[in-house]
Amino acid sequence: MRRIMIVDDDDISRHGLAVILSSAPDVSVTAALDHRQALAWPDWRQIDVALVDAADERREDDHFPGVGVVEAIRAGGSRATVIVLTGHFFDGAIRRRMKEARADYFYHRSELSDAAVLLDTVRNPRRAVPDLTDPEEAIRHGVSRHSHVNRAVRHALERDLRAAIAERQNPRSRGWERLRRDFNQEAELIAMTSDGRIPDRHQELPSLPQISRFLQWATRVKTRWLPAGDG
Repeated sequence: MRRIMIVDDDDISRHGLAVILSSAPDVSVTAALDHRQALAWPDWRQIDVALVDAADERREDDHFPGVGVVEAIRAGGSRATVIVLTGHFFDGAIRRRMKEARADYFYHRSELSDAAVLLDTVRNPRRAVPDLTDPEEAIRHGVSRHSHVNRAVRHALERDLRAAIAERQNPRSRGWERLRRDFNQEAELIAMTSDGRIPDRHQELPSLPQISRFLQWATRVKTRWLPAGDG
């Protein structure tokens, strides 16, 4: 008997998945939760398969809350098979972030709209998290194989970098340099210009505009990371 956890912020989708999966004799739906409820789940070690929706575009902080759920599953020592479903299948940011979070499989929502296909996928998933369709997409934002996109997003949200970016007071000050340095200790981005080139002059840290562009790309939340006057 496979113990399944469903994580989806869409009520209709979440309950529909639960009804279909519960109909199979070899599947037991332990719970069907939204992303916030899933983050508070006490013991993922009791779950065999987690079916996690990646995105919620209603969120104002990060359109990809499913990443945090996958990280929580792994942090809890669970060996659950994590299957991501998303309408953002070709989005490079969510592919990179789910790879970092150590999701196992990755499907477009439309592929699992048939009940038989959904059940077969839960029993025998096949598609690992794919690479970016356009590898240069990440490079343009300073993301290399050594970068940590999820850590960078978490750092930015925990420290409310939105406020600092919006104020944009004296970006050459020591305080701003410290903010950039602290951010890049987490992110490990390569300094890049707005057109995706390495700066002509040596630049150790990403600039404020680059950090802003990176966070817009990583979270798909544009207005939160726009400097004041750029909206």
